[in-house]
Order: sequence, then structure tokens, then C-alpha cells
Amino acid sequence: MRFQHTIVAGAAALAALIVPLAATPAAAATPTTSDTVGDNSFSGRMDIGWRIQPYRLDPIQITLKDTATDGYAIGTRLITYGENGKITWKMRTIPSGQDTASWTTYAAPGGYINYAYFEVCKIQVSTGVISSCWSSKVMNAPFDDSSMSHFQG
Repeated sequence: MRFQHTIVAGAAALAALIVPLAATPAAAATPTTSDTVGDNSFSGRMDIGWRIQPYRLDPIQITLKDTATDGYAIGTRLITYGENGKITWKMRTIPSGQDTASWTTYAAPGGYINYAYFEVCKIQVSTGVISSCWSSKVMNAPFDDSSMSHFQG
């Protein structure tokens, strides 16, 4: 009887450890901001996950669509402003002949990120020169981090 009591007590202790682990903030969904930019011939969308404080945008879901055969490729790039100034991240483009592409990535500039936005650009295929760009709305962290200590000196 003593052995059975020990097993029950051990199982209860194990359950007490496992249940809180399932409810940790890491198990919660990442706060996200999103926007879509485009017109009838192209579009670009980013869904940006903001990590706490935020020192990292992760994950960033990118989708590009090009529906016109007009001699232009479509590209998009993320722009962040923060502790390390303005950073324009790598342009991602739709390969020639493809009408839709998507990527999952992240941005970790090595300091606090105040806000971010992205551009969707038309690029002349024959020269590789950016013809024009459209900007998304400016996106901020979708949570109040005013209680964080990143600006205390």
C-alpha cells in the first residue's frame, strides 16, 4: 500500500511541474502587426512578430505577388528604426516568371527597435534599377513596454 501511495504522490508532483510549463509566456502567441501594400498589378504583405522589449522581430512572414507582365519585378524590404539608427534590410524579389513568393525570416539589429515598416518596389527587369516604391504604415510594438528598463540609466 505504501508503494501505491508513493506513485500517486510522485504523479501529482510531476503534474504540478508540467502544468505551469505549458502556461509560460513562451507558449503564448507572439504579438503581431501586419500591413499590405499594392495595387491591381502587385502586392506585398508582412506579418511582423514583436519580441518583448523589442530587440528582435521574429517571425516575419513575407508574401509578394506580381500579376502583371509589364517588364517589372516586384521586391520588398524591411526598414527598422531604433537604437542603432535606420537599417534597411535586404531586398527580397520574386524570381522571373514566378507570380507569388513567400519567406519567413527575422530581424535582430543588435539593439532596441522603436518601429518598423516595409517597402514594396517595382524593379526594371532589364536594368535592375528600382523604378518606384510604396511604403506600408509605420508599425510599433503591439504591447505597452513602458515598464521595461531599457531606457533607465
